[in-house]
Amino acid sequence: MSVRKQRNTKVFSPTTLQDLLSYYRDHPGAVPFAGGTYLFLSKGPREGFGGELIDLGHVSELSQISRTERYMEIGPAVSISKIINTGRHVMPRSLYAALRNIGNAAVRNHATLGGNICARSHRLSTYPVLLLLDVRLELRRVGNTRWVNLNRFISGDEGPLLEPGELVTRIRIPFMDWDVEQFRQQERLFTPEHFIFCGVVRKQKDVISDLRTSFCIGNRLTIRTRNIEAELIGRKLPIPPEDGLEMGRMLHQQIERNHPEMDKFNVHRIRRSLNWFLQILNDSE
Repeated sequence: MSVRKQRNTKVFSPTTLQDLLSYYRDHPGAVPFAGGTYLFLSKGPREGFGGELIDLGHVSELSQISRTERYMEIGPAVSISKIINTGRHVMPRSLYAALRNIGNAAVRNHATLGGNICARSHRLSTYPVLLLLDVRLELRRVGNTRWVNLNRFISGDEGPLLEPGELVTRIRIPFMDWDVEQFRQQERLFTPEHFIFCGVVRKQKDVISDLRTSFCIGNRLTIRTRNIEAELIGRKLPIPPEDGLEMGRMLHQQIERNHPEMDKFNVHRIRRSLNWFLQILNDSE
């Protein structure tokens, strides 16, 4: 393990997972990073930054991609560019679109999927997609390993929910055959106007067998529409216009009930995105 100093910052560079976990246990105030794009480019205070950094980029176990018939596993320190180049023909199309929407080529060469998931103050581009894909995370600390679903790792405004000394060491993405996948992102990241929509659908002939949607607004708010998903699963395509309007009304009621502070502009964007997705679904028949 090497240590280097840069101004008032100490950077520790472990080369084995054991050294990494041991050091992090003994230095809980240190901030782990790999590409460092979120740490150094996000606006506002660097939450948790206390003058010590842990560079994950030299731990080989965290920079690997593996694949089985059922899933793809990605180390948290693998660059976005490497994930795109390695998995573009096997990963879900919605995830590929989200990865391609991360910055420019230079940013993608440094940014990592682990950093995109673990950002404390923001929900970044891949989170609304991974939330729909039943992604699981391996979390490790000295003497303990556990697997958690992403929706338990980050819940509402809380997260990532890590024990002291614990790190994400693997990201497992199941292979699922989605017939329709849509991802779109609007406005700049780190702004209140930032907006992401993701929707995925499986069909059996012309019947919806599975449907999932997520919306991300601003820096942290993420909405799942499970009641609308339940209403649409089992429906035959195409969805009649009057049913689409009813789904919009249900969505509006959900927002008013759970997020009464939301302004009309964002309510409109969410309803418009759902209508757009239902139209695409009808056109896919």
